Amino acid sequence: MSSAAKTAQKGPIISIMVALNCEAKPWVDLYKLKKVANTPFELYAREGVDIEIVVTGIGALAMSTAVGWLAGVSRHVRRVWLNLGIAGHAERALGELVRVHAFIDANDLKHYYPPLTAACKNQSEALLSVNAPTSTYPEGAMVDMEGLAFYRSACMFSDSELVASLKVVSDNQENSVEGLNAAKITALMQPHTDPVDKLINSLITLAQKPQLDDIRLELAHLRRSHSQQQQLNRLLARAAVLELHADISEGQFSDYKTIRDVLAQLDLQINQTAPVLAEYGGAKNG
Repeated sequence: MSSAAKTAQKGPIISIMVALNCEAKPWVDLYKLKKVANTPFELYAREGVDIEIVVTGIGALAMSTAVGWLAGVSRHVRRVWLNLGIAGHAERALGELVRVHAFIDANDLKHYYPPLTAACKNQSEALLSVNAPTSTYPEGAMVDMEGLAFYRSACMFSDSELVASLKVVSDNQENSVEGLNAAKITALMQPHTDPVDKLINSLITLAQKPQLDDIRLELAHLRRSHSQQQQLNRLLARAAVLELHADISEGQFSDYKTIRDVLAQLDLQINQTAPVLAEYGGAKNG
């Protein structure tokens, strides 16, 4: 059993989202998972191992729907989200594993920058998500169909620090996407079980950071709506991931009269502390 599987047994659920069965196979085999659901999406899991794999199908709509479905199945579970799949790139070698450091929407060219808090030794690249398969490669970026939909959807249910995407280069200017088949895709993905396992462990470590329960108790007297409570939970969880225990100190909010002011201050402190990436062209969004 892999180190990630051992670590995950008492931690959060690791939800791996892939578009195709052939992309999932190396990790289904690695974690010895079994198919436990076939509709509306194929779900692989195993008792005693908090790792699950969902085969979403191709395209942004399928990916975003699958993320929402999985989050809805067990709404109170803390999750680490990981998207694995293939992507094209003009110049990178076939089979290279690349981390995504920026997601680009092909429709309006907006950029979304995930905080790369979890350790990963692989090189990173921006990812342009398009609506249909293409052999046209953007300059200095990978291209796929599901990456942006995954990131935006997963961030609705988890802290952005716990959402990551890794892509394996499947086609380039010398090797057309038309030449791909299931066996070739699995062969390209297979060599990367170890670095993916290491990233999963790094994400798990972030998810298991001690929570800021003292701050939660300090704010118990302030009235809040259900949505404000959810926002507070998300902000405190993210602050814990970023290890802001010293920055957000007990008694800091003793003079605050409304939960709205607390939320605004927490959001400000977190955004000032969160890792900032150099922009990859265009304006920063998301």
